[in-house]
Amino acid sequence: MRTIIIILLAIFLVGCSDSSNKRQSVDKQKPLEVSLEMNPKKVVLNETVTLTAVVKYGNEDISKDADVQFEIIENGVSIGMVSPKHAGEGKYVLDTKFFAPGEKQVVAHVSYKTLHEMPTQSFSVVDE
Repeated sequence: MRTIIIILLAIFLVGCSDSSNKRQSVDKQKPLEVSLEMNPKKVVLNETVTLTAVVKYGNEDISKDADVQFEIIENGVSIGMVSPKHAGEGKYVLDTKFFAPGEKQVVAHVSYKTLHEMPTQSFSVVDE
């Protein structure tokens, strides 16, 4: 009986140490870094705006495996998702125009493996 208890205790301890090793490997995962830029900063009705998401995952080139989409939000309502063009070196670019004045947001949805980042850029479209 004592032998069975010792064996069960040993199995339990091995299981606990194994799960802590898995947790440590997840904790060492690099962060997914995403910045969202807009050019020009002042958005004018019917003029082209370039939206750029710069994606980094340490020093690795993840451009083949990353999923990048821009969500356009007008006056608090999502009007859809757009896939930007990959421009190399972790840059994803979308040239667009806005045809109605008002408050807008662009959310860059970037997924890689189990990571997901969503930087947001808020701005006003003005009629000059």
